[in-house]
Amino acid sequence: MPSRAARLLPILLAGSLAALSACKKDETPASAEPLASESVVPTDVETLPSGEASAGSEGGIAAGLDMGALQERRDPERLLRFYTNALRVGDWNSAAKAWALDALMTPEKLEAEFGGAAGPKVAVGRGDSGAAAGSLYYEVPVTIDFQDGRESRRGTIVLRRANDVPGASELQLVWRIERSSIVG
Repeated sequence: MPSRAARLLPILLAGSLAALSACKKDETPASAEPLASESVVPTDVETLPSGEASAGSEGGIAAGLDMGALQERRDPERLLRFYTNALRVGDWNSAAKAWALDALMTPEKLEAEFGGAAGPKVAVGRGDSGAAAGSLYYEVPVTIDFQDGRESRRGTIVLRRANDVPGASELQLVWRIERSSIVG
């Protein structure tokens, strides 16, 4: 029999997505609080056009991102902030590092999805934690608004890490994006 949290998760997610879909494209809901990606946005990150960003991301732009988030075990929102900030500045190499290896996400795929003349505006809602089969999960609703007239995207991002079990590797113990409904 599934736990109470597991039974409530689909209901909560459906309600969150319904609330997000009711929002107008250019309007932020009055009840929206700054969360995951919006709560800490480094002011020293230089926003560059997408083409320039991917060329120097190994040391240039990535230096303004919280690279320690890639080793995060406790706070999944720290990895989300890292990822959404990397998307905003067009640092596709760094953004791809936030994904699990078996997701096969590449900088090229991310640039094709989110690149353009202006960085995307990313809003992340309040997440839900869960656990199953030795893993911890964190699922959040997300909205991507493009400043070049493309259709907004609404969906979810699911992060996963291995629970603290014997034999888990260092990479399995840190948060990574497992899947997202906003990436085609």
